[in-house]
Amino acid sequence: MRARLTSPRLPTIGGLRRGLLSISIVAAAALLAAPSAPAARWVSYQTLLGQVRSGALIRAVINRERQDIEIKFRDLSEWEAFYPRGAQSTLQRLLHERHIRVLFASRPHAAHTRPAAVHHHLRYIAAAVIGALALIGGAAYLYSRRRRSSRRRAGATPGQ
Repeated sequence: MRARLTSPRLPTIGGLRRGLLSISIVAAAALLAAPSAPAARWVSYQTLLGQVRSGALIRAVINRERQDIEIKFRDLSEWEAFYPRGAQSTLQRLLHERHIRVLFASRPHAAHTRPAAVHHHLRYIAAAVIGALALIGGAAYLYSRRRRSSRRRAGATPGQ
């Protein structure tokens, strides 16, 4: 009779591979089948202003730098339009009157430059740990060497 190498409760490597393969196939199918968000539709400023006055909006994003506004409807569709110079206050007033949430796009920040002499505390900690391990290793080596030499001396006869 042939002995079983695996327990009936423990999965085999082949079973694990099949399980991982089936999980990855399901995950890939879910990612591919996920609907992508539709891009915002560009419309004229007058069309967008009409929707701001009467449409079913949930929020508006004003980008001062590019002078454009993006509005989002309850069905999650989005419209974008460039507004003329000086029209931002009118847009904000209309949106405020209708109790529509207004967000402002942030300006891009300049890249932070790091100073040349940055102290890396983790480097110092790692160096201290490596130094301590080197000292412990050296002490253990010297201790074992000393024990070997004392055993050799104890095993030798005095007259030889």
